[in-house]
Amino acid sequence: MNISKHILVGACVALGLASCANEDFSTVKTGSMLLSVDKVAPTATRAVETADYPVAVYSVLDNSEVASYEKASLIPEKQVMAVGQYYATAHTPGVMEKIQSTPYYAGRDTFEIMQNINTVATVVCRMANGSVTVAYSDAFLEAFSNWTVSIDDGGQTALVYSKERDGLTPAPAYIRWEENVKTLKVNIVATTMAGNRISNSNTLTKQQANEQYDSDTEYFAGGDCIVINFDPVESTEGDITGISVRANISFDDNEREESFEMEVEDFIPEDTGDDTPGDDTPSGDSNAITLDLPENMTVTAVTDPSLGDTYIAAEHGIKSISVKMTSTSDAMMGSLADLAGNYNGVDFVAGAEVVANQEMVRLFGDLGQTLAVPAVGDTEYVFPIGNFFTLLAFLPGEHSFTLTITDMEGNTKDGLLKLTVE
Repeated sequence: MNISKHILVGACVALGLASCANEDFSTVKTGSMLLSVDKVAPTATRAVETADYPVAVYSVLDNSEVASYEKASLIPEKQVMAVGQYYATAHTPGVMEKIQSTPYYAGRDTFEIMQNINTVATVVCRMANGSVTVAYSDAFLEAFSNWTVSIDDGGQTALVYSKERDGLTPAPAYIRWEENVKTLKVNIVATTMAGNRISNSNTLTKQQANEQYDSDTEYFAGGDCIVINFDPVESTEGDITGISVRANISFDDNEREESFEMEVEDFIPEDTGDDTPGDDTPSGDSNAITLDLPENMTVTAVTDPSLGDTYIAAEHGIKSISVKMTSTSDAMMGSLADLAGNYNGVDFVAGAEVVANQEMVRLFGDLGQTLAVPAVGDTEYVFPIGNFFTLLAFLPGEHSFTLTITDMEGNTKDGLLKLTVE
């Protein structure tokens, strides 16, 4: 995949400061520098594509900025500079967001100005974010009426797609990968045309690619572009029995334009003992965690919210409270997908973290409700599932909440609560 861009930063780059412009170069050893803007793959619009890139030049000696240009197109053709070592930076205009709709390029190059020499320095701007694209086969679109896909990096990045919100051909999402992210969890819940619900959960790693570059690491990084494909699985009788997940990855590389297949693996949760949802037996110390969930109930718009209070206690301190929601209501699943798209780190489909999650506080604040979240190490907390009652009251179906509690010693406990809206 040829996604590198070249920005040639020439002699004129460093001469924009007033101090440089007014300097008496008759007593200073100087050289000159030539500047142009270009990209590797020749196109008719290549100058337009990079002409608006901000450029800055710094002294290697003390990292002081000696020149900056709002646009590369504003750099003079040629200027004189004092002899010395410099580095130049250039990037896509603006700030790279956590998740955005376009790629972001950035680069840096070090060069030396020598006496009576014309220097041409090249800043190679590479793709600084990666991308994720989901694709549904024609057979998938014929087999399923609705679906929700979530892609989670285990940190603060969660992508959620649904038919209602994103349509049949979602646009790529460009992601600024966090450090040390090496696994993506891919979940899909879909409803067949016959009304059956089918789910699948898989994991992706860069190591699953059938070919890699020697310089590549196991962590996802800028330029790693992933396409995830979904297909139905049919029985010999023609019934839809599952969902197939395939993936390809392309790497940021100057010379090659290739996409490599990834061997998708089924997601296997960590062994936490014999615990099952709703079972109050912890995986480790039997007295380590208390999870007191209400009984399953039918709720309406006037049900007392306090009936949903869930008491949690951990003598070793709470490390994590994950809340995962599923529903027989497609409207509810679509609403959860919308929440994940608007509130970073609040993905109830994949499992939303409560501990220290200020985005969840913001979510409930926007809904006109007050929510306090525990800090890491707190020993007690009450999670108010009743806050959801008024939201669920107009969405008939069965809505399930699975809570997974982890303490600071690694003990875990799961619990399941089902709310029915008639």
